[in-house]
Order: sequence, then C-alpha cells, then structure tokens
Amino acid sequence: MTVDQRRAERYLMQIRNADREITDIILRIDYLRYKASGTGAIRYDKDNVQTSPEDMVCDALTEAVYLESKLSDRNKELMRMRFDTEKIIALWNDNRAKFISAYYLKRGSMTDAAKICHCSPRHIYRVKLDALDAFSTYCAFSKNNT
Repeated sequence: MTVDQRRAERYLMQIRNADREITDIILRIDYLRYKASGTGAIRYDKDNVQTSPEDMVCDALTEAVYLESKLSDRNKELMRMRFDTEKIIALWNDNRAKFISAYYLKRGSMTDAAKICHCSPRHIYRVKLDALDAFSTYCAFSKNNT
C-alpha cells in the first residue's frame, strides 16, 4: 500500500469505527444515568471504616454531561466526514464507489462488498486499492488532516 492509500484508509476507517465509538459512549451515558438514579447497596463484606462520603450522583451526572457533549461533537464530525465522502464517491459511479459505500460507510464485510460489486472475493482487494488511490487524489485531507 502506498502512503496516499494508507492516508485514505486511515480517514475512511475513522468513519467505519465511529459508529462503534458512538455506541460505546451512549452505553456509558446510560450506565451513568442508571448509577445516578440509585443510592447503592449496603456492603457487609467491607470493614467499617469511616470515610468521607462520596457524591456518586453528582460524579455520575458530571461525567454523563461531559460524555453527552463529546457525543454531540463526535456525531457532528462523523456527519461531516460521511457527507464529504459521499460527495466524492458520487462522482464515480463504478465499483470503487460501491466498495467505499459498502465497506466503509455501511460497515459491511469484504465479502459483502464483493457481492455488491459483482466480483470475486479475491478481486475485491484490487478494487479496494483502486478506490483508495482514487479517494486520495480527490481528497483534500491528504496534505492537512492526517
């Protein structure tokens, strides 16, 4: 893989992995909300040592608010990246565009991409390299974003 292909792949993998990251943040926010809603149970297996009380509700809500702002920022960034990518591949109308859409934007497997492109699983790897080459030439990210 060439340097430009690696840059294009790195950029597109950010889109592919962002959905998983967003799901993880949402699950963490839900957990923190649940944690803030209860007071916790009494534990009899611990020593009776006097400690300063923790404000678990405040801590959980503070982290949840922080994560919600992070989630909002991440969603905006992901939408921008998806829009830019779709704008570029809309110009192509060939297997390269189908591959980027199926594999990176829709998070399909290489086998799924091969079926959509109507080619063999072995040939899809050549299509991938062609798509990354083309994407790197159309993109402004190659010099300043990565």
